[in-house]
Amino acid sequence: MSNLSGNPVMILREGSQQIKGKSALITNIEAIKAIAESIRTTLGPKGLNKMLVDTLGDVTVTGDGAKILEELGVENPAAKMIVDLSKTIHKNTGDGASSAVIFIGDLMARVQEMIEMELSPTLIYEGFIHAINETKNILDQISITVNTSDKNILQKAAITALNSKSMEDSKIEFANMIADAIDHIRETRGDQSYIDLDNIQIVKKEGEGLINSQMIEGIIVDKEIVNPMMPKLVKNAKIALIDGALEIVKTDFSSEIQITSPEEIDGYLKKEESMLKDLVDSISDAGATAVFCQKGIDEMAQHYLAKSGIIAVRRIKQSDMKKIARASGAKIITQIKNITMDDLGDAQMISEQKIGQDNMIFIEGCNKAKSVTLLIRGGTELIVDDAERAIKNGLSVLKSLIETPKIVGGAGSIEIELRKRILIYGEKIGGKEQIAIEQFADSLEIIPKIIVENSGKDPLDIITTLRSQTNYGKNQYMGYDAYTGEIINAVDHGIIEPMIIKKQIFSLATELAIIFIRIDDYIRSSGKK
Repeated sequence: MSNLSGNPVMILREGSQQIKGKSALITNIEAIKAIAESIRTTLGPKGLNKMLVDTLGDVTVTGDGAKILEELGVENPAAKMIVDLSKTIHKNTGDGASSAVIFIGDLMARVQEMIEMELSPTLIYEGFIHAINETKNILDQISITVNTSDKNILQKAAITALNSKSMEDSKIEFANMIADAIDHIRETRGDQSYIDLDNIQIVKKEGEGLINSQMIEGIIVDKEIVNPMMPKLVKNAKIALIDGALEIVKTDFSSEIQITSPEEIDGYLKKEESMLKDLVDSISDAGATAVFCQKGIDEMAQHYLAKSGIIAVRRIKQSDMKKIARASGAKIITQIKNITMDDLGDAQMISEQKIGQDNMIFIEGCNKAKSVTLLIRGGTELIVDDAERAIKNGLSVLKSLIETPKIVGGAGSIEIELRKRILIYGEKIGGKEQIAIEQFADSLEIIPKIIVENSGKDPLDIITTLRSQTNYGKNQYMGYDAYTGEIINAVDHGIIEPMIIKKQIFSLATELAIIFIRIDDYIRSSGKK
């Protein structure tokens, strides 16, 4: 930059980097293409895993796109924005992070081609805005409304979500677990179904195979029974939840008591014992057979509880207390003396079991449990960690489906149908914007194309056949089965995806692409000297 005299005027710190115009856009596009390429081979049922080793030497093996991008530790600003996109989609929908990143990568590659054709960035992003708005309209029109009370629908959606995970031998069992768990915690608020995933507890323990994982209608507490004299198993349990300590309350102010004889000391001790016994008697008289306490339990109180045959567990986390309450129907109480039978929860069985190297409390068989536990087993820590990611993805997919009960065909069928309809829409718009709309439509096919590639097949013939056979207007939801290598009706074969997830993937990816297209100046400041 220079003034009227022709002398340069420096407004940036010395050593700063500035890239302007087309070069700034191309720089960002190259970074986006690189980040998309890094997870390309993970997409689809036949996708491969990545092994990631961090600076501490910890190893992660996964095919989850969001996890891979999180662990990469990218420095490029554009790449960081793509990582943020994957995190947002993973948080909102649980699935589709890889698809979104691959889609935006292909979209930006086509933007580069249009820029080199001297097409204005303004026309490009305006064409993309038209295309994504029409995409959302089409999804609303052609999606299939389903009854999510049918557990079979939930199981199919869960299996589809797990198809791209490393659990082929156990995916049906895991899908059933996920569907059962979601069905237990489902709520109706007004006319809307609502799912709070915090009501599903996930416990991981290595030592056995994935097939030994299970759903428990209740809660697992990572604690032990406080006293060895207490029973290790109670059937038809009545549960008391205490928000505090089962101890003598200490005063908050200093006081001094003068004692003149040993009998007075003995009297004070007996009074404390009597107070603790009264508290335990209140619990016992209400009918409780198990006590879960958020804070400590006095040793004398433990003695009286053991004599009454009551299980006691102390220092329970507040979040676990809430889960136990929702599972068993118990009320969390603060005044022990006022406890009644109505405050107690129910469980068919409470037991202390050894899982791996740890003793844990199992609260099982809760009637109409609104909080449940998924116990994940696996041979190694790597396996259980990857299984946990897969389960969380599946849970989020079913949450999205129940809250917006509309589906589309999976296996790449919806992308083929969208491309066909967007191309027709582009012809109606006309002008130079039609070029951008058509490029957007062609980018939609990158997802089925890579699914075919990752299964070891040539995508050219298969994609061409899908274009000719897919027709949502005639209920021909044709997609590609990566396991058999055949073209199938995805909906008839149970390969279904929530419509809202597809809408999120395309919307968020396109919004970010538009932000990149509107950048014409890239300034990187240097550090202070």
